Amino acid sequence: MIADWADGACRAFATEKRPLGPARAVADGPQPRRILLIGGGAAVGRGFTSHDLALPGAIARALRARTGRGAVVDIIADPELTAVGLTAVLGTVELALYDAVITTVGDIDALRGIAPRDWRDRVRSAMGIWQHRVTDGRVLLMVAIPALRDEPAVGLAHGRVIDAFTSGLNAITEAAAEEHSGVRTTLLPEAQRVAGRVSPETVELWGAQLADELLEHLPARRLGAAQPSPDSVASGHEDADRIASILSDSAPRLDHIVTMAAASLNAPTAVITVLGTDTQWHAARFGLELDSVPIEQSFCAVAVRNEDGMVVPDAPRDPRFARNPLVEHGGIRYYAGVPIEDAEGRRIGALCVIDTKPRNLTSAADMAVLRRLARRVERALQAEPLAVPAWTPGAPTSPDIASAVTAPALSSVAG
Repeated sequence: MIADWADGACRAFATEKRPLGPARAVADGPQPRRILLIGGGAAVGRGFTSHDLALPGAIARALRARTGRGAVVDIIADPELTAVGLTAVLGTVELALYDAVITTVGDIDALRGIAPRDWRDRVRSAMGIWQHRVTDGRVLLMVAIPALRDEPAVGLAHGRVIDAFTSGLNAITEAAAEEHSGVRTTLLPEAQRVAGRVSPETVELWGAQLADELLEHLPARRLGAAQPSPDSVASGHEDADRIASILSDSAPRLDHIVTMAAASLNAPTAVITVLGTDTQWHAARFGLELDSVPIEQSFCAVAVRNEDGMVVPDAPRDPRFARNPLVEHGGIRYYAGVPIEDAEGRRIGALCVIDTKPRNLTSAADMAVLRRLARRVERALQAEPLAVPAWTPGAPTSPDIASAVTAPALSSVAG
């Protein structure tokens, strides 16, 4: 009887409305930090139409408000994600992409009555993987299992029993975290609900608390200016043809983006570039006839080395570009560009504007416009939003997830 009820509650969670679109929320700003949110429960965003309105967006906005820098929150979420699934994800995802990871798991384990000893083994396994794979001061922040008695699918009678049980599971998690460096736990305030759904005010409160927790536990250098690793700096990629082909399927949208970029910065030329090993390809262009240039002449190959992009006010006066044929013979004087990343976090090209006249000033608002438009380009590189594959009924803890999970697609719903 209890098992049937638990299965019904889990199925109800899985069928509720949740965000569509790319699995990412963005708070635009310079030098963004990257956070990965993994789990069920609050990570899924049940009742919300987009991740920007749900918990990921609240976390990103809270981080930006507290630091003045941008924030990107990627999501791997499934309403039936369990502790076994979390272990598989942590063992598979490219954790080096992120400053911190936040997890929300356990509600399904609690509903199904997991044995406390099994719960202890599984959370210790997840924490052990984190400790083994991450050694530079980043934080795994594990959110405690919330009160479930107010969930419409749970009901008050069963909810009281479940909540008493989950308090024991949460105590196990806290004790295990004390044994593992780089792991912290937190308990979010109980949700205030409107028509049975978590209220937007509650979500903002949760986002603020999680942002404060990250700022408390992460070393300042992790939330400061990010330094690109050699692998993320794109001076040319062998699969540039594949990337350009994906972008070509979104040609009308890209044409609109470069037109908007040129108009927004009052520039005669705007280009979306893809950097190959020996050629810079122009996936979309406004005010330019060339469909490619040699990589050694590329401004974008230099711009992508800086996470915030690059501005060249007057190219003939810049020793990096003064002898560039595009400057000497092509007449380029001004350049402003921001990197574009693919699903693996590689900087594969840039969105840039070009002028034949020098400019003394490029405002922060100008660069913010370019960053927002660049996020739209990144969306075209993500065919479908990443989600952890759902398990079949009766097998909610299947470890087969490990063979299906890849790093979250780095695309944006911003702009």
